[in-house]
Amino acid sequence: VKLGISTQLLALKYIGNKIRNKSAANVGGFSSSWKRPTSVEDEARDVLANVVLSHIPVESFDFRSKQIYVGHIIRRVMMVHLGKEPYDDKDYYGNKRLELAGNLLSLLFEDLFKHFNRDLKRQADQVLSKANRAQAFDVIKCIRSDTITMGMVMAISTGNWVLKRFRMDRAGVTQVLSRLSYVSALGMMTRVNSQFEKTRKVSGPRSLQPSQWGMLCPADTPEGEACGLVKNLALLAHITTDEDTEPIARLCRDLGVEDVNMWTGNEIHSNEAYLVLLNGEI
Repeated sequence: VKLGISTQLLALKYIGNKIRNKSAANVGGFSSSWKRPTSVEDEARDVLANVVLSHIPVESFDFRSKQIYVGHIIRRVMMVHLGKEPYDDKDYYGNKRLELAGNLLSLLFEDLFKHFNRDLKRQADQVLSKANRAQAFDVIKCIRSDTITMGMVMAISTGNWVLKRFRMDRAGVTQVLSRLSYVSALGMMTRVNSQFEKTRKVSGPRSLQPSQWGMLCPADTPEGEACGLVKNLALLAHITTDEDTEPIARLCRDLGVEDVNMWTGNEIHSNEAYLVLLNGEI
């Protein structure tokens, strides 16, 4: 009311004017058929569809799934504020994600590949901008074949992961694998390092959580300041990455789970209804 916004069009115009990066709707390639919007309202609509809560898909600009998710978040905050529901436990292992070596290598390769393309474009522009060129442009001569290789070798040998595009600056990511015995090598390959600062004397992240049952070894942890922050995966633990969720969703539907878009607000939050979240999507 204070801003004078009373319609959806005015709200979209207000959001569109607040967007700094005008290509934000295409960050990360969320939309393969993305075209630059022609108006501020279209820009705001694309950002709401592809950037805000990007893990929830939007088809034909139908925001009902995102509306339900945002409503669930607001209701959860209000219930906790009123004391009707407990606070979330930050140390609960269901609220954590493991960043594996494949993900770190993919980010490093993406950053180096962007740098490789940028250098190639700059050299090509310098050659093509010359008015009197004696010979044809040969792109092979402008390609530096060691850009990606040397970047990955340097990062792996030093263990320093410095990615300016992702604001990542980490040290000690890679370590020399100990081959003293099979158990020693297995222990290093299943090690899980927490991002929590080792110098802080807080018992919460260091203590053993019941949610870690079957996932982490309850006894294998070093002594000293890293106690409880450096853990090891259980021998039978298995981490899934980038798996197709359709078989799991089909199994849930076969077991009686219904589409949340078919329910009203009172039915969703009734005592007989339970929300099922699959990779953050209701």
